[in-house]
Amino acid sequence: MRIFYRSGCAVAMLVALGGCSFQTALDKMVKPERQKELLAIGERFCTDPVSMTSQLHPEIASSAADAVPMLPRECPDGKATWQIANYSWKTNVTPGLKERQEEVVVVGTGQGKWTTVSLRFYAQNDAPLQITEWNVVGSATRPEALIFIDQYEAGVKAMRIIVPIVLLAIGGLVFWLIRRRRAKRAA
Repeated sequence: MRIFYRSGCAVAMLVALGGCSFQTALDKMVKPERQKELLAIGERFCTDPVSMTSQLHPEIASSAADAVPMLPRECPDGKATWQIANYSWKTNVTPGLKERQEEVVVVGTGQGKWTTVSLRFYAQNDAPLQITEWNVVGSATRPEALIFIDQYEAGVKAMRIIVPIVLLAIGGLVFWLIRRRRAKRAA
């Protein structure tokens, strides 16, 4: 009975994960308001990096102003479409110290060019999150972060097909074993 319980839980978990697209999983991890903030911050690093100075940690506050001459060649020209391609967070609570950390990768796409903006946020205790690391990289080829999303979505589609087939096979096997056992008892 224990093995059926464990395998049932594993199958239920696979079914639950099999139905989640990347955006659905992201929506469960990050509130929509925070997603909008992160997208706006990523875009502002390309359009107006100097305006980000107030959100940067004081040790790196001048880095945005220093990067202004280099960013136009890294960022897409004109109107770009921005999306979150990766997100993670950590929290560490020890007596007297609470640390929060977020890492996000935002990708902008426009006119055959991709821009990947990587950001790391950090805060101690109840202080607001500040950007402690940032990076902007332009590319003429599709970035790895978007390739991961494509692979994730392909895996979700495959799970939507594979999981029902596996469940039917398990159900058929259980049905066959029960019938076989009853036939042996009857004989």
